[in-house]
Amino acid sequence: MWNRPAKYCPLCATPLITAEIEGREHQRCPDCPFVLYHNPATAAAGVVVDDAGRVLMVRRGIRPHRGSWGIPAGYQDIDEDALQAAVREVREESGAEVELVELLDVIFVPDDPRRPATVVVYLFRARAGELRPGSETTEACWFDLDELPEDIAFGNRENVLEPLRDHPLVRGLRESAVRPPVSRPATRAGSRPASPAGGSSSMTYRDAGVDIDAADAAMDRVKGAIRRTFTAGVKSDVGLFGGLFDPALVEAGGDLLVASADGVGTKLEIARRAGVYHTVGRDLVHHCIDDILVQGARPLFFMDYVGVGKMDPAVVSELIRGCAEACADNGLALLGGETAEMPGTYALDDFDLVGFIVGAVRPDALLDGSRVRPGQVLLGLASSGLHTNGYSLARKIAFEVLGLEVDDRPPELEGASVGEALLAPHRSYLGPLWPLVQEGRLAAMAHITGGGLRDNLPRVLGGCDAVLRPGSWPVPPVLRWLCEAGGIAEEERHRTFNMGIGMVLIVDPQEVAGVERSLRGSGEEVFAIGEVVAGEGRVRWGG
Repeated sequence: MWNRPAKYCPLCATPLITAEIEGREHQRCPDCPFVLYHNPATAAAGVVVDDAGRVLMVRRGIRPHRGSWGIPAGYQDIDEDALQAAVREVREESGAEVELVELLDVIFVPDDPRRPATVVVYLFRARAGELRPGSETTEACWFDLDELPEDIAFGNRENVLEPLRDHPLVRGLRESAVRPPVSRPATRAGSRPASPAGGSSSMTYRDAGVDIDAADAAMDRVKGAIRRTFTAGVKSDVGLFGGLFDPALVEAGGDLLVASADGVGTKLEIARRAGVYHTVGRDLVHHCIDDILVQGARPLFFMDYVGVGKMDPAVVSELIRGCAEACADNGLALLGGETAEMPGTYALDDFDLVGFIVGAVRPDALLDGSRVRPGQVLLGLASSGLHTNGYSLARKIAFEVLGLEVDDRPPELEGASVGEALLAPHRSYLGPLWPLVQEGRLAAMAHITGGGLRDNLPRVLGGCDAVLRPGSWPVPPVLRWLCEAGGIAEEERHRTFNMGIGMVLIVDPQEVAGVERSLRGSGEEVFAIGEVVAGEGRVRWGG
């Protein structure tokens, strides 16, 4: 462990710079992984297992280990012991609350100047807490020991996770867990070519730019995440030619089916620049959920399409994992999908992501705009930013006009980087709105996507107009910044961006107070943004 002052990196002689590492200020090398730590004692790590014997892993969002998976770990603060540090790191990096099982190991690392002399490793059982990434992590997930991600850092795979297989507690939990049979993926991996007739010089599919083994590797990484989305209606496993779903098993027999398809658009370019891929899968699922929710539909299942120029298992598995986690969070099944490697159609580093959703609604509960009347109130729910629209213009302003990079932090973004602000996930409004839909308290809803308020509200207005009140809701910093930096006119702003409103509810006046109370009780920001008047199906601005 380094505990003396230094001006230059001992590994490459580059002058050290000051940076925030793992939530604390340290000196680090800008050209190699060296970090100069001044810690009072040692590092502590927590191996957390759930009731199925799965292990908790977090994806690092900090330099110099951006993007790698590991177990929750960090350095002790001066006023805590190693156990306290391990419990704190687990909570801060994943949101999980744990109970101690035993001291698992003490790992000595004497020869690496970037690491401490010892790492104290504890084994914990998960006790409570919903998984969520912390300030230094971008993702927290459960993994079966047979389905661990490929890019595991810090020697966690060799030093900790492989030996864990033989631990009596973990072995017992894994043996008692109910596991679906493993089947080899077919539809995602593509068709396998026939064996060549010639010898070793015969051409292969890989010679043409299609790597079936890489596609298999991508699917192997996410089988567990996909299976965790399966609801009672799913009647098939991963890898069949078609997904099977029985609506009667989820009490949707006799309902109308509502289907929709959409993509993430050029937000994918931001993900590629930032090297962050799991969030756009979540964007896609949430966008599709909101599109059918506005018709009163409960989502049943989802299917995805991933097209790439060159198969990168790490990227493709993260795209699908984001979809799977969003499906699991919202109670719908990821029923199937397709992964296509198409060299020549896509550039080598290009990819596309498209989703298809099916939901169900009782015929008498369908929201189609027919209940909209003059005198009703427009309530707006806050967006998290751009959601999935306006990114072609946003990229032009940020990267061409302003010449910024994804890691730059303009003061207008209030501490967020350009990448963080532009990759803020598209929100799903299913949780707070579903009770209101079931109770029949909404006359109509409009999902504010491409076209903004000006083009989306008329889709449910019928023969009425919507009169909006300027300034009745706050505009997120990222949207204010883009509009001002790009000199975007007011009319164009409201046709390109959602301007801070992701969903509009049309509500009878006598229902407004109760609806607002329900939404705020769910943690929603809700704003009275206008009213419905007689008209011709247009959106206009009031005084």
